[in-house]
Amino acid sequence: MAIELPPQATRVTVLRHGAVQGRAHVLRGILEDPLSPEGEAAMTAVLARLDAPVVDAVLSSPQRRCLDFARAWARRRGVPLHVVADLRERAFGTWEGLSTVEVQALDPQHFRRFHLDGAAPPGGESLAELRRRVRAAWRECVAGAVGGHRLLITHAGVMRVLLMELLGLPARHAWRIALPPAAHFQVSLLAGEAPVLLSLNPCAA
Repeated sequence: MAIELPPQATRVTVLRHGAVQGRAHVLRGILEDPLSPEGEAAMTAVLARLDAPVVDAVLSSPQRRCLDFARAWARRRGVPLHVVADLRERAFGTWEGLSTVEVQALDPQHFRRFHLDGAAPPGGESLAELRRRVRAAWRECVAGAVGGHRLLITHAGVMRVLLMELLGLPARHAWRIALPPAAHFQVSLLAGEAPVLLSLNPCAA
């Protein structure tokens, strides 16, 4: 059952894309692997439970594993879709497509800096760079929002940054939150008040 909010509060559901085709448990970043049928089914199941009150707008990363589902779901529901380029996943440079185990074996010192201090992978994006663009994109997405229920379909890296920004979560602690495929959280935004985390449910069903 959805938590009842004041009419002027905006509910935002943030949903990670489901499982994709291709190797699991890798740094996927800018790779464009499509959703698997199981991934699509998991996202559909989550939204069947969370679409109350009814979603009135969909925001999506431009990457295929988010946008394909967002476009189809928004069309079926007859709600507007907004593609937000800066809510794409972090770029992992030469580590794209590798597992963390493979990266650790390849360059353990660099991986440690990446994991603990947010250093950029070779040719990739630092945590600080990710935070700057996600913070700016989020502010633009929710500017002027008064009431309603928005759905954001994005990635684990973006979700961790949002939890850091909205809740003041230290960067080193963000990795302690499990965000498997189709993980999701809901937040309430009310002008003049701090954001409120309504739910955090990493399970797809």
